[in-house]
Amino acid sequence: MLKEYKSMTQEEMYTLVHEIYIEGCMENAREKYPDVTDLTTAIQQEEDSFVCFLQDFFTLPENTYYVLEKDNMPVSAARLNKINDFYYLEALETPPQYRKKGYASELLNEMITHLHQQGSVDIRDCVSKTNTASLATHKKCGFFIAEENGIHYPSNTVNNKTYGMRYFIR
Repeated sequence: MLKEYKSMTQEEMYTLVHEIYIEGCMENAREKYPDVTDLTTAIQQEEDSFVCFLQDFFTLPENTYYVLEKDNMPVSAARLNKINDFYYLEALETPPQYRKKGYASELLNEMITHLHQQGSVDIRDCVSKTNTASLATHKKCGFFIAEENGIHYPSNTVNNKTYGMRYFIR
């Protein structure tokens, strides 16, 4: 079941971070806090930082988090920023134990169907040029490479390590 969140409690944010983004938090903790000798402390700092980010994210009413659940467990998630006349997709993630089951595709397809019920859909995203699984998932769901170098629209920065992906339907 796809859940749409326009806001979350702090507890829901920590659950999301811990259940969906723990792998990324572990990677970021090692990079951001190299002087912290206790990895658990560094991970907690990264989780706290992510929750602070989410609190800011939800201050804009157009921003939405989508979470796909199976048996009441979150298995994939992504967030959408409304920017001008399009959506910017970020943080599409599926934890390792749920990968290769089609959950990211299911999330994207259900999200697109939901958005299309409201009118035309224009979604942009950046995907790492080396992330073949994510690229394949995006293409399977109707995205195409629109730009050789991705644009992170919230900060208006170009990243030559990503492709600018786009989905558009009227």
